[in-house]
Amino acid sequence: MEIIPGIGAIPHDMGDTVVTVGMFDGVHRGHQKIIHIAHEKARVLGLRCVVFTFDRHPLEVLNAGNHPRLLSSSAQKLRLLEELDVDMVLMAHFDEEFSHISARRFAEELLAGRLRAREVVLGENFHFGKGGEGDVSFLQGLAGSLAITVTPVALLRDNGDVISSTLIRKMIEHGEVEEAIERLGWDYMIEGMVVRGDARGRGMGFPTANIEVHDNRCIPANGVYAGEVYLEHRILPAVSYIGDIPTFAGGEEVRRRIEVHIPGWEEDLYDHFMGISFQRRLRGEETFPDARALIEQIEQDVKRALER
Repeated sequence: MEIIPGIGAIPHDMGDTVVTVGMFDGVHRGHQKIIHIAHEKARVLGLRCVVFTFDRHPLEVLNAGNHPRLLSSSAQKLRLLEELDVDMVLMAHFDEEFSHISARRFAEELLAGRLRAREVVLGENFHFGKGGEGDVSFLQGLAGSLAITVTPVALLRDNGDVISSTLIRKMIEHGEVEEAIERLGWDYMIEGMVVRGDARGRGMGFPTANIEVHDNRCIPANGVYAGEVYLEHRILPAVSYIGDIPTFAGGEEVRRRIEVHIPGWEEDLYDHFMGISFQRRLRGEETFPDARALIEQIEQDVKRALER
């Protein structure tokens, strides 16, 4: 898969293409349907399939401070797109200047011009251009003059609900990770660096890695989760805790944290980059009367997490 790191890097010898456009946050099953159709049309026409996406959510610019948390980092999104056998990904930088591009200019200069699109495949609810003025109908109105074919794709539904990034975010934020996974088509995962904690887990016999995650990632609800860690090409079963440290709060500052216990692992993990998947929520966040009660509960959590 070839990655084009911005509009200015689009090759001059692109050749004709089939293009699909979207944020594709999470590359969920609905996105996969759109991309699959674009890919198939490209193969029939003997052209390359290009996914036109963005390095950050447009609302980070258009509605700063009230934008959605991301389901996938740019690196994760690229990996997921590569698994779909996409030929090229244009990772455009969305900034204030880009937000002022009109729908007509977007279609004429970027889609038909720079990317030489001969067919554009879009979700039926997709909007583009300044203020979201462009949609599928708008693009179809330009199709003849631009010599392109526009293919709208019906939204994918699950149990009557449209599969959307917004719905999946809500599920994850409520701890409904199994329901989210059904709609994503992959185990929800976040990535980050292992940083130093207070070593309380090690003192109780359950050493944990404290993960520093980018503030803009969608984090599951507080609680304990069964899942896996991805560490240096190894995949290991793990138990993750997300939340505060209420049992030991006392007079200390209470802060939200992500801790991961890898059963049987004893090596130092500081400064390692780690991926953590959340496959099942074992329980919500609880406060225990003392360390002994907490240890007993953790033992049960680990046992349940290792059950497959």
